[in-house]
Parts: sequence; C-alpha cells; structure tokens
Amino acid sequence: MPHKKAKRSVREEQQKKQGSNLAPGKESISNEAMPKSAARILNAFQVREDYKKKRKLEQDGSDTKTRDKRRKTNDQQLKIKSGESIQHFYRRVEDDMRSVVRTAVQTSKAVERKARNAELEAKRGNEAQKGIGSQTSKSKANKEPRAQPPPPPSDARKDPKTYKDVERPKEFAALSTSAPRRLNDIAQAPPELKKAPRITARLGAVGRREGILSMVQKSMMEQEREKAIAHYRMLKATRLQTAEG
Repeated sequence: MPHKKAKRSVREEQQKKQGSNLAPGKESISNEAMPKSAARILNAFQVREDYKKKRKLEQDGSDTKTRDKRRKTNDQQLKIKSGESIQHFYRRVEDDMRSVVRTAVQTSKAVERKARNAELEAKRGNEAQKGIGSQTSKSKANKEPRAQPPPPPSDARKDPKTYKDVERPKEFAALSTSAPRRLNDIAQAPPELKKAPRITARLGAVGRREGILSMVQKSMMEQEREKAIAHYRMLKATRLQTAEG
C-alpha cells in the first residue's frame, strides 16, 4: 500500500542508492513559500495600493463586466432547480429577498417616524397657542371690576338675628371669568370641616383598660408604703431593746 511506511530494510537500500551529503530537496525549509500572513504584513503598502486602484476602477465604471454579471443575476427570475426540494427553494427565495424586505421596512419606519414627529410638533404649537389665549383671558378677567354682593332686604336690617341668618352670596361665587375652568382652578365654596366622632364616645367603658392607676393613686400608695416600712422598723427596734434589757 502506498500510504504505508516501507520496511526498514527497503528504506536502508534506498538510502544506500541515493548516497549521502546530497543537495536539499523541494520539501526543505529553505524552499518553502512565505506564509500569507507574513507576506501581507511585509507587502502591506503594495496590497493597499492595489486595493485603491481596484476601487477607483469600479467607481469610474471601467469594470463593466462585474456590473453586467450583477445585473444578469438580479434580472433572472428565481426558478426551482432540478432535484431541488421545495424547502430549499423557499429558503433560496427568502435569502434573495431579504435585502429588499429590510430596505422596505426601514423606509416605512422612517416615514412613520416623520409623521409622528410632525404630529407632535403640531400638538405643541396648538398647546402653546392655547396657553397664550388663556393667559390673555385671565389678565382680562383680573382687570374687570369685582361684582359686589346685593344688599340684604330692609326688614332683615332691623332685626340683627334675622340679618345674620340671611345668606349672602360669597365673593368668589359671584365672579365671572371667560378663562376655561380646569381641575382645581376655581374654588366654588370654602371647605366645611366637621368634628369627627371620638372613638372613646363610641366604645364607652368597654374600650378602657382596667387595672391602670392614675398619678394620684400612685402617690397615695407610695405614702402608705413608707408608713408601713417606718412602723416595721419601729417594732423591730423595740424588740431588740427588750431582748437586750
């Protein structure tokens, strides 16, 4: 077999026939070609110049063959090949149409973005105009004289009690303004603050805790304690005196 290594005896015979001290063959290191990576580094300037020339020729239109090939491949209609399955054909069509679909999606997104920006700018312009109009109307309303409340009837003035009970229109209720009313913009009436029912009144004696002493009771208990301690000490002293006597 040619790929098998020959026997040692055969190799020794071949070596004797060839002799010794021969010139290096084709497979020696000195005859090896330069690696592509090293050649690219050493000849970088020449490679760059060749690339520039090639790009210049393509831009000038001298390289018409490549352009004609591209046009032919683009103009050709995709057809299923003999022995090709439907799945492979669909995949080839998708690969061919992917760039077209991508450009169409990008253009549609750009158009949509422009339309959205135009709508936002129009809304901002309208809001600015509305703000200017509301400011002018507010300034006009502030310049108008305030409406005075009507005087109470003559009968009510005679009796002070009835005069107090007469409901007079408030100043803020009689004002009229042409400015648009917004949320929390104009107060209609002052807030009515009512007293909330206390929890202790509702719960009564049930909610109170039993066994809690007040400060007076604590002081009384301390006094009684001091008296009991003094009385005990006095009894102990008398007992000691009687025992010694």
